[in-house]
Amino acid sequence: MAINYYENNTDLKDYFHTLPPMVKTRIIESGIEVSTLGELMQIAEHFKESD
Repeated sequence: MAINYYENNTDLKDYFHTLPPMVKTRIIESGIEVSTLGELMQIAEHFKESD
C-alpha cells in the first residue's frame, strides 16, 4: 500500500501519523492490505515489537 492510501483513508490517517517513521515505512514496504483501524493497529504493534 502506498502512503497515499493512508493519507486518503480518514479511518486510518490519524493513527498512521502517530506511528514512528520506521514502522510507517515497514508497513508501506510490506504491501500488506489494511482495511480497518484494528488491522493497522495490530500490524503496527507487530512491527514495533520486531525491532
